[in-house]
Amino acid sequence: MRNYIIRRLVSVPLMLIGLSLLLFLLLWVRPGSAAFGVAGGLSLDTDFERLEERMGLNKPWYEQYGMWLGKAVQGDFGNSLVPPQNSVTSQISGRVGNTIEIGLLTIIISAVIGIPIGIISAVKRNSKLDVTLRTITILGISVPNFWTATLLLVLPAKFFGWTPLSTDFSTFGEDPIKNLSIVIWPAIILAYSSAAYTARLVRSSMLEVFYSDYVRTARAKGLVERIVVLRHAFRNSLIPVLTVIGLQLGVILGGAVIAEQIFAIPGIGLLTYKAYLAQDYTVVLGTVMMFALLFVLVNLLVDLLYTVVDPRIRY
Repeated sequence: MRNYIIRRLVSVPLMLIGLSLLLFLLLWVRPGSAAFGVAGGLSLDTDFERLEERMGLNKPWYEQYGMWLGKAVQGDFGNSLVPPQNSVTSQISGRVGNTIEIGLLTIIISAVIGIPIGIISAVKRNSKLDVTLRTITILGISVPNFWTATLLLVLPAKFFGWTPLSTDFSTFGEDPIKNLSIVIWPAIILAYSSAAYTARLVRSSMLEVFYSDYVRTARAKGLVERIVVLRHAFRNSLIPVLTVIGLQLGVILGGAVIAEQIFAIPGIGLLTYKAYLAQDYTVVLGTVMMFALLFVLVNLLVDLLYTVVDPRIRY
């Protein structure tokens, strides 16, 4: 187990370097320049070539990437290219807690809603309740998160004169109640589609397990159906469920970019969105690296949980 963890952790820097190189090239080939943002937009009397030279944007891509990577491996992601040119590390550290909070709430809500729905749908398979629940999950998978979030903003404001938006954001440490009253809404929006995936996978996994020999044996022994469903069927279908929950984190982090922008939450998703519009590649690289690191670590945790769910699995 320890050797497996060490191998996985050793591979993390290599994965991040490869991802950063690919992302840098995509940003580099994009038309435009961060110099436009520094100069305040297009102007006939602006010497953009001199401005780009001062910002180091006129150098070949490999020199720019090499300079960024040399600082990044030391834990310094540099400064923002556009005013006020704050440290990228400080910007991320001040916002990452809000994004992690949204991600954790989303996973918790998704599991609390999706797993019971999947179990009920499997136990009541082909019934009217099963059809209704499957229809709801299909809608959750099909409807885009940004459209659901827009409805959540527009409909209450139109019919009740209320909106979940808040101009005065507070962190969890400052005011937990107020913070949760704001953060819970994007978490619910992101959890809807995630819970739908989870519910459908739980249903299909449990239906497959229901026809296993050990489940038939458990029923033949006279065990209560609740014990058969939860202890034998559900527990042995947990591995694919854990896999999907881990993979859904990538979808959740990607959705956080849009959710934070819609609900005006100062997380690294909103920071990434604004930096991309300003073509501030240092901030984009730093935030995406943080997203990637969180995704890799969570999937490592999921792999370790496999050994808890199924003791036969050894690394």
